[in-house]
Amino acid sequence: MSADDIERRVYVCFGNVFPAVPAAQLPELRQELTADWDSVAHVTLLASLGEEFGLDIDFEAAADMTSAAAAVRMIRDQLGH
Repeated sequence: MSADDIERRVYVCFGNVFPAVPAAQLPELRQELTADWDSVAHVTLLASLGEEFGLDIDFEAAADMTSAAAAVRMIRDQLGH
């Protein structure tokens, strides 16, 4: 799986959880600037990422995932990329 494929799939997950955000803005999405990114959306996002990539994501460790870019880094790290 390429780095571009990982990014694309992460952004698809973000788009599913935050459908009101235009696709072009997903790479820049940050929790502090997104009113809809509450604790429920965060858990939903983590579950979506885990399912998409077949990973058991540690929800406590993922508490620091506060942006789409951080999510890409987290998934790359978990996949060893």
